[in-house]
Amino acid sequence: MASSKKLIYKFCPMCSTEMVSKVSNDEASQVCPKCKFEFWNNPKPVASIIVHEAGKVLLLRRANEPLKGAWCLPGGFIQWGEEAAEAVIRECKEETGLVPDVCSVVGAYNIDNDPRGMHIDIIFEGKAKGSIVLSEEHDDYKFFEVNELPSVIAYKHREAIGDWRSGT
Repeated sequence: MASSKKLIYKFCPMCSTEMVSKVSNDEASQVCPKCKFEFWNNPKPVASIIVHEAGKVLLLRRANEPLKGAWCLPGGFIQWGEEAAEAVIRECKEETGLVPDVCSVVGAYNIDNDPRGMHIDIIFEGKAKGSIVLSEEHDDYKFFEVNELPSVIAYKHREAIGDWRSGT
Protein backbone atom coordinates (compact mmCIF):
# COMPACT_ATOMS: atom_id res chain seq x y z
CA MET A 1 0.00 0.00 0.00
CA ALA A 2 1.25 3.48 -0.79
CA SER A 3 2.13 5.82 2.01
CA SER A 4 0.36 9.15 2.35
CA LYS A 5 3.75 10.69 3.20
CA LYS A 6 4.91 13.13 0.52
CA LEU A 7 7.94 11.79 -1.33
CA ILE A 8 10.88 14.18 -1.41
CA TYR A 9 14.19 13.47 -3.10
CA LYS A 10 17.41 14.77 -1.56
CA PHE A 11 19.38 13.58 -4.60
CA CYS A 12 18.35 13.21 -8.22
CA PRO A 13 17.23 9.63 -9.00
CA MET A 14 18.76 9.97 -12.48
CA CYS A 15 22.24 11.44 -11.85
CA SER A 16 22.66 11.72 -8.03
CA THR A 17 23.08 15.51 -7.98
CA GLU A 18 21.52 17.31 -4.99
CA MET A 19 17.98 18.44 -5.83
CA VAL A 20 16.76 22.02 -5.39
CA SER A 21 13.22 23.20 -4.62
CA LYS A 22 11.24 25.18 -7.18
CA VAL A 23 7.84 26.89 -7.04
CA SER A 24 6.03 27.71 -10.26
CA ASN A 25 2.39 28.84 -10.44
CA ASP A 26 2.00 28.01 -6.73
CA GLU A 27 3.06 24.38 -7.33
CA ALA A 28 6.17 23.05 -5.65
CA SER A 29 8.57 20.70 -7.37
CA GLN A 30 12.16 19.61 -7.10
CA VAL A 31 14.65 20.11 -9.92
CA CYS A 32 18.07 18.70 -10.61
CA PRO A 33 20.37 21.56 -11.60
CA LYS A 34 22.59 19.15 -13.57
CA CYS A 35 20.32 16.93 -15.71
CA LYS A 36 17.13 19.03 -15.36
CA PHE A 37 15.05 16.10 -14.04
CA GLU A 38 11.97 17.60 -12.40
CA PHE A 39 9.97 15.80 -9.76
CA TRP A 40 6.30 16.69 -9.24
CA ASN A 41 4.64 14.85 -6.41
CA ASN A 42 1.12 14.96 -7.84
CA PRO A 43 -0.42 11.94 -9.54
CA LYS A 44 -0.76 11.90 -13.29
CA PRO A 45 -3.23 9.60 -15.06
CA VAL A 46 -1.81 6.63 -16.93
CA ALA A 47 -3.51 3.82 -18.86
CA SER A 48 -2.04 0.37 -19.48
CA ILE A 49 -3.35 -2.85 -20.98
CA ILE A 50 -2.90 -6.53 -20.33
CA VAL A 51 -2.78 -7.88 -23.87
CA HIS A 52 -3.42 -11.59 -23.57
CA GLU A 53 -3.32 -14.47 -26.03
CA ALA A 54 -3.81 -18.16 -25.21
CA GLY A 55 -3.41 -17.47 -21.48
CA LYS A 56 -0.13 -15.57 -21.94
CA VAL A 57 0.39 -11.84 -21.32
CA LEU A 58 2.47 -9.41 -23.34
CA LEU A 59 5.24 -7.58 -21.52
CA LEU A 60 7.69 -5.05 -22.96
CA ARG A 61 11.22 -4.46 -21.67
CA ARG A 62 12.02 -0.78 -21.05
CA ALA A 63 14.96 0.46 -23.13
CA ASN A 64 15.42 3.76 -21.25
CA GLU A 65 15.46 5.20 -17.76
CA PRO A 66 13.62 5.32 -15.55
CA LEU A 67 13.40 1.61 -14.77
CA LYS A 68 15.54 0.59 -17.76
CA GLY A 69 15.52 -3.19 -18.19
CA ALA A 70 12.29 -3.72 -16.24
CA TRP A 71 9.32 -5.37 -17.94
CA CYS A 72 5.96 -3.59 -18.18
CA LEU A 73 2.59 -3.62 -19.86
CA PRO A 74 1.98 -1.43 -22.91
CA GLY A 75 0.70 1.95 -21.76
CA GLY A 76 1.44 5.55 -21.01
CA PHE A 77 0.18 8.94 -19.96
CA ILE A 78 -3.38 10.00 -20.72
CA GLN A 79 -3.42 13.22 -22.72
CA TRP A 80 -5.63 16.21 -22.01
CA GLY A 81 -9.21 15.55 -23.16
CA GLU A 82 -8.54 11.87 -23.85
CA GLU A 83 -10.54 9.02 -22.31
CA ALA A 84 -8.49 6.30 -20.58
CA ALA A 85 -9.61 3.65 -23.12
CA GLU A 86 -8.60 5.95 -26.00
CA ALA A 87 -5.20 6.52 -24.38
CA VAL A 88 -4.48 2.83 -23.93
CA ILE A 89 -5.38 2.11 -27.57
CA ARG A 90 -3.10 4.96 -28.73
CA GLU A 91 -0.24 3.94 -26.44
CA CYS A 92 -0.46 0.26 -27.38
CA LYS A 93 -0.35 1.16 -31.09
CA GLU A 94 2.60 3.54 -30.55
CA GLU A 95 4.62 1.10 -28.46
CA THR A 96 3.86 -2.21 -30.17
CA GLY A 97 2.09 -1.62 -33.49
CA LEU A 98 -0.79 -3.74 -32.17
CA VAL A 99 -4.40 -2.57 -32.24
CA PRO A 100 -6.00 -3.64 -28.96
CA ASP A 101 -9.62 -4.59 -28.46
CA VAL A 102 -10.20 -3.18 -24.97
CA CYS A 103 -12.56 -5.48 -23.07
CA SER A 104 -12.73 -4.39 -19.43
CA VAL A 105 -11.00 -2.54 -16.61
CA VAL A 106 -8.87 -4.72 -14.35
CA GLY A 107 -8.37 -1.95 -11.79
CA ALA A 108 -6.84 1.40 -10.93
CA TYR A 109 -3.43 1.32 -9.22
CA ASN A 110 -1.55 3.97 -7.28
CA ILE A 111 1.94 3.91 -8.81
CA ASP A 112 4.25 5.09 -6.08
CA ASN A 113 7.44 3.41 -7.32
CA ASP A 114 8.27 5.56 -10.37
CA PRO A 115 11.08 8.10 -9.84
CA ARG A 116 9.21 10.63 -12.04
CA GLY A 117 6.41 10.88 -9.47
CA MET A 118 3.03 9.49 -8.53
CA HIS A 119 0.66 8.06 -11.14
CA ILE A 120 -2.79 6.54 -11.17
CA ASP A 121 -2.65 3.63 -13.65
CA ILE A 122 -6.00 2.51 -15.07
CA ILE A 123 -5.32 -0.99 -16.33
CA PHE A 124 -7.47 -2.65 -18.96
CA GLU A 125 -7.41 -6.12 -20.49
CA GLY A 126 -8.05 -7.30 -24.01
CA LYS A 127 -6.73 -8.97 -27.09
CA ALA A 128 -4.89 -7.29 -29.94
CA LYS A 129 -4.48 -7.62 -33.69
CA GLY A 130 -1.47 -6.97 -35.87
CA SER A 131 2.26 -7.59 -35.88
CA ILE A 132 4.53 -6.32 -33.16
CA VAL A 133 6.86 -3.49 -34.10
CA LEU A 134 8.45 -2.00 -30.99
CA SER A 135 8.97 1.73 -30.51
CA GLU A 136 12.30 3.09 -29.27
CA GLU A 137 10.89 3.01 -25.71
CA HIS A 138 11.35 -0.78 -25.52
CA ASP A 139 14.06 -3.19 -26.64
CA ASP A 140 12.28 -6.55 -26.27
CA TYR A 141 8.88 -8.14 -25.86
CA LYS A 142 7.53 -11.53 -24.93
CA PHE A 143 4.24 -13.26 -24.22
CA PHE A 144 4.77 -14.76 -20.76
CA GLU A 145 2.90 -17.55 -19.02
CA VAL A 146 1.24 -15.93 -16.00
CA ASN A 147 3.03 -18.31 -13.63
CA GLU A 148 6.43 -17.63 -15.31
CA LEU A 149 6.64 -13.82 -15.24
CA PRO A 150 10.08 -12.16 -15.18
CA SER A 151 11.49 -11.18 -11.80
CA VAL A 152 11.67 -7.43 -12.50
CA ILE A 153 8.33 -5.92 -13.50
CA ALA A 154 7.81 -2.14 -13.31
CA TYR A 155 5.08 -0.23 -11.55
CA LYS A 156 2.18 -2.33 -10.17
CA HIS A 157 1.88 -4.43 -13.32
CA ARG A 158 2.63 -7.75 -11.57
CA GLU A 159 -0.20 -7.01 -9.11
CA ALA A 160 -2.55 -6.11 -11.98
CA ILE A 161 -1.74 -9.32 -13.85
CA GLY A 162 -2.47 -11.26 -10.65
CA ASP A 163 -5.77 -9.43 -10.22
CA TRP A 164 -6.69 -10.12 -13.85
CA ARG A 165 -5.80 -13.79 -13.48
CA SER A 166 -7.91 -14.16 -10.32
CA GLY A 167 -10.80 -12.21 -11.82
CA THR A 168 -10.84 -9.50 -9.15
